[in-house]
Amino acid sequence: MADTDFSDMLGRGGTAGTLDMTSDSATPAPKRRRRLLIALALLAALAVAAMLLRGREQAAPDTTAPPEVVMQLLPSEVHEVAQGGLSDSVQLTGSLVPGRELTISAEVAGRIEAVHVREGDAVVAGQELATIDVETLRNQLEQQQATAAATRAQLELARVQLKRTNDLVARGVTSASTMETDTANVAQLEANYAALMKQVASAEDDLSKARITAPFDGTISARAVNPGAYVTPGTEMLELVDISKMFLEGGVPVNNAPRLATGQRVSIRVDGIDRRSFQGNIDRIAPVAVSGTRVLPVYASIDNPDRVLRGGMFASGELILEQSDGIGIPASAIRQDGEARYVLKIDGDRVVRQDVQIARNWNRDRTAQISSGLQPGDLIVSQPLERLRDGMRINRVGG
Repeated sequence: MADTDFSDMLGRGGTAGTLDMTSDSATPAPKRRRRLLIALALLAALAVAAMLLRGREQAAPDTTAPPEVVMQLLPSEVHEVAQGGLSDSVQLTGSLVPGRELTISAEVAGRIEAVHVREGDAVVAGQELATIDVETLRNQLEQQQATAAATRAQLELARVQLKRTNDLVARGVTSASTMETDTANVAQLEANYAALMKQVASAEDDLSKARITAPFDGTISARAVNPGAYVTPGTEMLELVDISKMFLEGGVPVNNAPRLATGQRVSIRVDGIDRRSFQGNIDRIAPVAVSGTRVLPVYASIDNPDRVLRGGMFASGELILEQSDGIGIPASAIRQDGEARYVLKIDGDRVVRQDVQIARNWNRDRTAQISSGLQPGDLIVSQPLERLRDGMRINRVGG
């Protein structure tokens, strides 16, 4: 029927000479048309199948899992739990002064004969430091000794005379009034002799004071006189200090006064001396705060056996108000979930939640004392890292 329709169309549209349907060359045309139609159908089917497959791929969900997040932890972000000392402290600042210091002044008048020390010299107790010219003092002493010796001779003679008078009175040769006169004379000479002996002792003392000696072991910090200068009693000559023990004259806020006590421990650092701390104890506490401030003066004694500390150095440190023993962790490690408190404990390459109980806070709320939940040796995250959560993997950088 198709061949007929096709012949009819040829007959209506053209001449008989245009196409000879009976010729051998026109015979395969229907077959080629069928093949073309079949090929077009196949292409259309393939296009439809491709479109369906593409749409199915787009509609299918992506089942590939995202990569797991790994958090890096620095050594400063990890804390090892340990049993140790816990303390509350208050900041303490002030200046250091020598434990003993003395201004050595002249006690007698005279000209400086010699000064044997200079600033910075170490001296021992009893060592001669300076000498005042003692010629005048020696003359005075000799004069007093001579007068006392003469008076003593008169006294001895008067005593002999009194004894003789007593014998004469006993035999009735002389009167009792003579004995009374001799007795009074002896008493007067005895008083004179005693007074003269005190003058001799005073002259000897003045002579000894002309030799200036060190009253204790120490170091000369100042020298104000030179040989040839004339001094009078009270003239300042030398400054002697003992720095084997120093005192920190510091101050703390007066609201800490109820917790202060002598004997409390002090740990200080000094400007100019790096990587070293010095230990001491509170020796005295002032009863009144400094006028116009809320600072209470305290005085701490600091041992200084190697003499590395010097007077006038500025020091700062901590005064330990209270101490205890327990497990303490940085307060920054504590996390809160409602009423519960917990930390992130390191377990292998992950962190896990660990609930804890806090007994109290120390060190101006910077340290939390843990009563349960952690043991010495546990590793926890010490910083409040917001992105770090329970169960996350970690990588500890730098060990």
